[in-house]
Amino acid sequence: MVGAGAAIGRHDDPPGESAASLALAGFDITALLVAVAHALRDLHAIPSTGCPFDVSPGALIAEAAHRVERGVVMVEQFDPPYRRYAPAQLLDLVIRSRPPDLTSEHLVLVQGDARLATVRFADGQVTGWTSLDRAGVGDPYRDLATMAADLAGTVGPEALGPFIDAYGLEHADVVRLDWHVMADQLLR
Repeated sequence: MVGAGAAIGRHDDPPGESAASLALAGFDITALLVAVAHALRDLHAIPSTGCPFDVSPGALIAEAAHRVERGVVMVEQFDPPYRRYAPAQLLDLVIRSRPPDLTSEHLVLVQGDARLATVRFADGQVTGWTSLDRAGVGDPYRDLATMAADLAGTVGPEALGPFIDAYGLEHADVVRLDWHVMADQLLR
């Protein structure tokens, strides 16, 4: 594992309910999208200096290759559009379509598995993140992609625009988003 979980070990989850349970229970979706986007933006603004955990695209590819070699990647866990690929085929596609390397100033602290289930809420406010075993320094699009895919599946594709707007991206790089969604298939 390239993320922080191996070193962090067991930790107490922040108080409250997951954003996923709130979304399914009819919580104000707009307020939820804005709060989650702001929490993710705030996480990405935390200085990552000194964080030893590399979750850059290169590290993600290395982990995906290791998982494919060990035979632990299961096609049944892929999202439907990717189930037509064998793990080695998808890995080859991920390698060939890798986005250009980011400079260190563009790498940020990422949650690494940002999904509604990993965001905790209490009293209408985000209280923190769970599932930090993939946290480290990486491309912020890693978190944006996993959250966007989760939002599309849980809330609907109409949630993506307000989420990206609330995060503060004027023009999202859809190629980077798509690459991270594809790479994530191999890391589950």
